[in-house]
Amino acid sequence: MKALQGVEGQVVWGQVPSPTCDVGQVRIQVSAAGLNRADLLQKAGLYPPPPGASHVLGLECSGIISEVGPGSSWQVGDRVCALLAGGGMAEEVVVDGRHVLPVPDGLSLAEAAVLPEVYATVWLNLFQLAALKPGEKVLLHAGASGIGSAAIQLCKAFGNPCWVSVGSSERLAYCEALGAQGGVIRGGDLDGLSDLGPFDVILDPVGGNYAELNLKLLASDGRWVLIGLMGGREAKLDLAQVLAKRVQLLGSTLRARDDQFKADLFSDLNQHVWPLFAEGRLSPQLAKSFAIKDAEAAFAELASNRVAGKLVLVIDESLT
Repeated sequence: MKALQGVEGQVVWGQVPSPTCDVGQVRIQVSAAGLNRADLLQKAGLYPPPPGASHVLGLECSGIISEVGPGSSWQVGDRVCALLAGGGMAEEVVVDGRHVLPVPDGLSLAEAAVLPEVYATVWLNLFQLAALKPGEKVLLHAGASGIGSAAIQLCKAFGNPCWVSVGSSERLAYCEALGAQGGVIRGGDLDGLSDLGPFDVILDPVGGNYAELNLKLLASDGRWVLIGLMGGREAKLDLAQVLAKRVQLLGSTLRARDDQFKADLFSDLNQHVWPLFAEGRLSPQLAKSFAIKDAEAAFAELASNRVAGKLVLVIDESLT
């Protein structure tokens, strides 16, 4: 089969061995694959896949099930989307059947390809780890990103007012249209967030240079969930504020979690989140689609930090 790999900082669409389908797994003929910042890091050689995971790029995909291993309840022909530790940007992928969800009614396969990673990330970090309660206030850094777009919608759906930090006035308007209460523009006065807080939960893909600000913005018993290091890995903190406010700092990653953890997470998504798509309360926020032959352009678009929502690579146009 053909698949996309990062080779010396470039993406290469070439032949790789086709994976075997084992007990509890399903084979998916891939229609489209969502593009995530983790793919940029892996392409650059900075984020290798976990041990045993495919070196093919792609942490989420959609498509049609073409083979079902023993012990799985899926059927050949089912339209699905899947969360992966790697391998999504390929003509086919084999995945644990418990890490697969049906394409929500009314959505195309291209739209479904951008759902698994961001909604799994947001549900895990805001609603499971941070135990977000209705009415609590949330701050989302990089609010117009794929994760931010999903988080705004879920906050609105579950009764949590949220604010954002973003890179432009256009992105702020985009976030407000999705349901954010407001926010500030990065590069301006981030201290303006103090007038909007304090916040009960901060979802932070930036780290480093936002750390001191986050601690200042958190309410008593606030939870700061760190999911990325776009702003660097080192920070200086006043630990007296951590004690005085009883702050919880939660470091979180998803890709390397074990199969059972992801299965439980997907069971939760299926119960609490997926029905909201059919109700029209959530939408995929697909910003732009690229053919697989234009993969380099897609990666450059994501790296530009100008995308509001998600990008997708179309692997098989006949399936979308």
